[in-house]
Amino acid sequence: MGWRVLAAWPDTRALGIGATYSSAIEPLIESHPELFDLLEIEPQTTWIKTADRQRPFQADNQVLDHLARLPGRKIIHSVGRPIGGTVAPEVAELDLLKDTIRHFDAPWASDHLSFNQTNEFATGFFLPPRQTPAGVETAASAIRRLQAALMVPIAVETGVSYLRPRDDELPDGEFVARVVEMADCGLLLDLHNVYCNSVNGRQPLDKFLDQLPLDRVWEVHLAGGFELDGFYLDAHSGAIPEPLRALVEEIISHLPNLKAIVFEIFPSFIPDVGLDLVRDQLEWLHVVWERRTSTETVRPELIPTHSEPEKPDLVPPAVWERALGRLVVGQDADDQIGRELAQDPGVRVVERLIHEFRASMIVRVLPLTSRFIMLAMGTEAFRTILADYWSRVTPQMYASREADSFAHYLKALGLQVPHLAKLLEFEQAVTATNIDHTTRVVHFDFEPLPLLRAISEGRLPEETPQAGDFEIELTPDGPETSVGPDPEANRQAFH
Repeated sequence: MGWRVLAAWPDTRALGIGATYSSAIEPLIESHPELFDLLEIEPQTTWIKTADRQRPFQADNQVLDHLARLPGRKIIHSVGRPIGGTVAPEVAELDLLKDTIRHFDAPWASDHLSFNQTNEFATGFFLPPRQTPAGVETAASAIRRLQAALMVPIAVETGVSYLRPRDDELPDGEFVARVVEMADCGLLLDLHNVYCNSVNGRQPLDKFLDQLPLDRVWEVHLAGGFELDGFYLDAHSGAIPEPLRALVEEIISHLPNLKAIVFEIFPSFIPDVGLDLVRDQLEWLHVVWERRTSTETVRPELIPTHSEPEKPDLVPPAVWERALGRLVVGQDADDQIGRELAQDPGVRVVERLIHEFRASMIVRVLPLTSRFIMLAMGTEAFRTILADYWSRVTPQMYASREADSFAHYLKALGLQVPHLAKLLEFEQAVTATNIDHTTRVVHFDFEPLPLLRAISEGRLPEETPQAGDFEIELTPDGPETSVGPDPEANRQAFH
């Protein structure tokens, strides 16, 4: 057994309680700022697309400045390229991450012990890494590289896995422990993730926690979920489950270096559950935080490393990533490990979740086009189109890229739906103007407003659109329309 000096530790006192930022919780931030000791920022959600292939994204400084003015300290949680796999992030992405960290003076950054990229394609979902000594080496190396690039301490998040446990892998807790010890990093203990794993038949929660170096836990995540196809999902959909609440109260006192607890909820669920639920969760977490035993930061001077000889891994991490990645994006298994994984029911659940996630990105970026296809052709026809698209195109990393890819697919498909092509052109132009704040003009050979208004109201227009020469000018402040030879005389705002 060898020893190493602990390399990086966030130089900050405990921050307290907060939530993952989304615009959906801003009314609660404004009405109850005392509930937010901190806000966790997912930097990729603030990036905007550029036309530069070398640097395809840039930070939206107006958004960053707005976030900086909100209550509470800001911490950074990356949701782009996780650090459990063999594919390294692009330099441009690391530069943006580093800039965001500096903007908020964040004391540490966190990322996921997962992978979402193979050497051939993106998977569109955080997937479990290969839990072997080789997988430990892969993840630890990625964490060290990330820490060097960002120049802040890194905490790695415990992931969720819907796969069955395998005889040729390390237990979940031991794998995480080895990674953080080898990487000399902190731990983001996502208790809802490991609760999901336990409920779904992986390592029991108490055994998982027993194997962790709890003095490395800097941050805790909590969320709610629901069941689907016999699995309990890490859906970030609502209240923290009661069994998990009891565990939280018990474990907090065993985390001497805990600096933050973050409640997570996806903004799409807030209209259903309401902000009162979010407020109740945060109020309860404040009570739990006040009850904890307050201690100064414990800095282990020396930590053990594993030096015992390990059995050779017959499935290297890159092979595992390719095999699992192919299955969850709907491709056939073409090797032995892929054929084994194809028998795991968790693979089908992940494939379904990826399809639903991709569909949500398309509908969010191209809402009028999506709704028009469903109105004109039927919902089942739209689902058939999406299924064909899934079979032809692997997932894209970000919503804007997914929407661009789907738009390209639609154009090549050549659907004989009147006005669909022009509507798609219009929405792509709207998206582009929202991104680069450049004025654009979209020309129509029919009057567009009756069609656009009808689709926005969830119906088809009652009459055929009037033919003619029309245009909509898209400005950063909103679209404007013009008709006939005197555009200024007929201009009106479009909503």
